[in-house]
Amino acid sequence: MRLRASGPARIFSLPRAGRKKYLFISAASGITPSLAMTTYLYDRGTDIDVTFVHCAQRPQDIIARQRLEQMASRVPSIRLVFIVEQDDPYRVWTGLRGRLNQLMIGLIAGDYLEREVYCCGPEPFMDAVREMLIALGFDMARYHQESFGAPVRKEDQLPQHDDVIPDEEAAASIAFARSAVKASCTQTDTVLAVARGAGIVIPSGCTFGVCGTCKVRKTAGNVHMVHNGGISEEDIAEGYILACCSKPIGAVALDL
Repeated sequence: MRLRASGPARIFSLPRAGRKKYLFISAASGITPSLAMTTYLYDRGTDIDVTFVHCAQRPQDIIARQRLEQMASRVPSIRLVFIVEQDDPYRVWTGLRGRLNQLMIGLIAGDYLEREVYCCGPEPFMDAVREMLIALGFDMARYHQESFGAPVRKEDQLPQHDDVIPDEEAAASIAFARSAVKASCTQTDTVLAVARGAGIVIPSGCTFGVCGTCKVRKTAGNVHMVHNGGISEEDIAEGYILACCSKPIGAVALDL
């Protein structure tokens, strides 16, 4: 059998010089480039500061787990975090469970704003990671991802992402219909903060998109909402949002 292979394009790769702090985020077989880059840093023997986050269906699905644990056991500045959705039968799992969310990113890497982020995995997974980082105020110029699509040779051939990034200088407004109140704001203000400033009471709890206490119905306009499980897809389809983690994009009206 003959196979045609081409060399790396060096687009999704580490810089040749300079010490940086890295956050590698991967899922499924997307662990491959993160594993290669971590191995390179380990073999080079220079200062290493890597937080390695990998998401899998079960612990048994974590690729190269022993190799990663071996490197981390010898270099304390390589920090491994595995997140699984299900346990292995008849084996105890003491790590994180569920799906990666904003809360986990903050707990795993409290200094994520200082890190260079490399992400690889299925497209929906990478879309979700980008949404989380944008909502957390991360500088997306320091975000890099590797898609499973056709290979590209130049950076201008990379696919363009239609991400919604709230602009702190862009004007927005929220109309509270039943209260006959309209408040001006910017795209980086949350609906909850604007409501409080306008004297509108919205019950709230966690203020991080988990508890669902601040659920309100949007009747017009668009918001950028990145929640952490506090609202169902059915509620979203019916126009509901979580005020604590929703930011108005332009003019928005609420049933309040």
